[in-house]
Amino acid sequence: MLEVPHTSISFTDIHLWKKDRFLSGLIGDIDAISLLSLDIFDTLLFRTCANPSDVFVLVAEKAHRVGSLKASISPAAFKEMRIRAENNARDRQAAVTGFGEVTLELIYAEMPEGVCIRDKMAQIEVETEAEVCYVNPHVASLLAACKSKQIPVALLSDMYLSSAQLRWILASAGLDLSSVDALLVSSEEHEGKSSGHLFARLKELYPQIESHAIVHIGDNIAADVEGAAKEGIRSVHYNVVPEHFESLHHWEYVRHGHVLPEWKSLRKLAEASDTTVGMGELDRVFYKMGASVIGPFLQALCEWVIDQCVDEGIQIVHPLMREAYLLAPMLENAARIRGVDLQIKPIYVSRQATFLAGLESFGDDELSLLLGIHGLKIGDLFEVLDICEESDHFEPFLEERIENCKYIIGENGSSIYDQVGGFLRSAPIQTKILASVQRHRQLFVSYLKQEFGSPERLVTVDIGFHGTIQKSLEKIVSLAGHKPQMMHLLAVGANRLDELSMRGMDIRSMLRSGSGGSDEGKRIARTPAFLEELMMGGFGSTLRYAENELGQIRPITAELKRSDEEYAMKRACQEGALAFQGYYAYLLQQKEGRLQRASLQPVEWSKPLHRVLDMPRPEEARLLGDLTHQDNFCTEYIAPICEDVTEEWFVQGPEAFLNSCNYGPSILNANWPQGLVTRQFPYYLYTFYLRLQDGFGSQVMLFEAIHRVKEDGLSAIHLYGTGAFAEQALKMAWFHGLQIRCWIDPHVGLDATPWGRFAYFTLEKVRDGGIEAEIGTRTGTGAGAEIASHAFLIATLSEMKEYKNHILHVYEGSGVTPIFYELCP
Repeated sequence: MLEVPHTSISFTDIHLWKKDRFLSGLIGDIDAISLLSLDIFDTLLFRTCANPSDVFVLVAEKAHRVGSLKASISPAAFKEMRIRAENNARDRQAAVTGFGEVTLELIYAEMPEGVCIRDKMAQIEVETEAEVCYVNPHVASLLAACKSKQIPVALLSDMYLSSAQLRWILASAGLDLSSVDALLVSSEEHEGKSSGHLFARLKELYPQIESHAIVHIGDNIAADVEGAAKEGIRSVHYNVVPEHFESLHHWEYVRHGHVLPEWKSLRKLAEASDTTVGMGELDRVFYKMGASVIGPFLQALCEWVIDQCVDEGIQIVHPLMREAYLLAPMLENAARIRGVDLQIKPIYVSRQATFLAGLESFGDDELSLLLGIHGLKIGDLFEVLDICEESDHFEPFLEERIENCKYIIGENGSSIYDQVGGFLRSAPIQTKILASVQRHRQLFVSYLKQEFGSPERLVTVDIGFHGTIQKSLEKIVSLAGHKPQMMHLLAVGANRLDELSMRGMDIRSMLRSGSGGSDEGKRIARTPAFLEELMMGGFGSTLRYAENELGQIRPITAELKRSDEEYAMKRACQEGALAFQGYYAYLLQQKEGRLQRASLQPVEWSKPLHRVLDMPRPEEARLLGDLTHQDNFCTEYIAPICEDVTEEWFVQGPEAFLNSCNYGPSILNANWPQGLVTRQFPYYLYTFYLRLQDGFGSQVMLFEAIHRVKEDGLSAIHLYGTGAFAEQALKMAWFHGLQIRCWIDPHVGLDATPWGRFAYFTLEKVRDGGIEAEIGTRTGTGAGAEIASHAFLIATLSEMKEYKNHILHVYEGSGVTPIFYELCP
């Protein structure tokens, strides 16, 4: 199994920050830093909620319990009221003083009379912030490293909380405040970071330090990067928490809503811990998959297994190889985290290794099973039955697939397929097969006794699904004269487990995939291939058992045929999964008693994996679908998880193709239907679920318009529109990495107060090229770049024709033809 040292995550570790993708760029420069400046929220402090405003829901819930909020105000309603109160307070403050920075007290002053006890609500909000916040160990590690070198550290925050309130929250999170030399907050300085004001104040506090010797780290481009640049201060954009279109967390939200909101920032942090020597960008994709998808699912399984063992007084479990290569060390780590004394000892076993040993006879049913295996060759058949010496009778055909032998006619006029069947049914060969059965059973039971002592008392752990191997284990042990008293623990169990339970087997599953099961369990059971592949090591399934010269029984495993690149990607995924465990343990310890263990929410912890299976991103469908899957049950047939499918299957569209995937493998071998459809129609599933989530609103139309812009190679575009819908288009463009630096609003004057940090422009100024800000270009040069500087996203659902005609009228006679991207009806 995978050998991994267990390392705990601690923010006092002065080297931990070097693992962070965003901080590691400072490794060679730390000695040149004379002052470290840190943003607080989403940089030094993370929250155990999906969005900052979700804190307001928790505030309302607590306020209801203590009678500080009117009972008729629901938590969701209070959240909206709290957001509006802050906006109103900022508008009022800007009108009176010229700046929009506010305090928590000014915000609650905007709440209607009689709705709540204002001062008590403000106190509850500060307490709630402290409850949800935890120290980001990466940034705190850098802070500790700087203090060890006597480098002063300042904290800068655009926040309505006071410095005293922030210090209390930081101390509650466990940060040693003696390591903080200065704290500047916009609510007290009357202006924030975006203007450069807080950075100017920082320089006033440290006049002896040159601007270039200061490094600021923060998550917000406008405040932490552009604001610092205005004062000549170097910045690091700490882009861990901010969301974007390619983020797997965004895709999870579209498919499932908020997934594991308490753990969202922690999962993102684990993803960012991918700075490993020799790890390239492709490996980092798989590391992220391990840290944020595979790791959480397997951690839930490990916790559930430990729960079962604690309840039953079990002290040793046996995960099944090959998946035990990753599952075994994760079980060991999980037991260590829980403080549970649990031994982990894998069993080398497979369907093929138990096939002969579990037979009571070899008749037509068993023969039909073998002859029906896709890709099985004549030579493989004799090897599986362990009568290779008899294969000489069919020497010319040993490399022929059995299904092809139906059409090869032998000397006696019958097909080779029929001849093989008749040969294996003959009395002399039946005797040899039964002797082989006895030999394999004896070797297997001897292996179990040698490795585990009492073969009848095994506790196995497996991914799932039908209990085939588990049933064979018990049958073999029973045929050997023992009475099985085993327990079998599966991640996902199908309906067939009910039948096994009726036979007296103790077989349990964390998730159910059949009737009465969850969508998550059903999808994982339908498409397990890449989960299994990502958990495996550099060896294949167990083929059989053999006695060595010392009399020891050893498993014989199949040779794997993989590229070095594929092995590297799998190792990266496994490293990510193991890394997640360390961060999981860190947050559990930081928020002791406030967070539920993964095993108590198995469906929720399965949703990240379910989303990849059910609604993969195009990159995931491509990379995971290209992984090869080798089924070692009697054959070494190997193929990509997403095998090539002829175009004829796609001509009727993605929905019809998904329906076709219900056919049997002999007609359409679709291991991963959603992966195949995404490879052909990259955003079909995304827009399908986006439309459902949006209530058949405008999100899909906006997405498709912006996607056309990106497909045309534009990195920036002008926005033409007005009101809330234009703001929505602007935000979505940013979310998709598309720059919009010029907003033309046909309904407002140039002196109007715009949204965000924009200034309004006229069409005439855009037409004449009078905008200094870089608009962005097409991929390429020359005429393409000129056309791109006159491209417009028309942000309206009602005046598309009027807006377009107005732009054309302004451009008339200019010699320039504008490009339009519209939300076409």
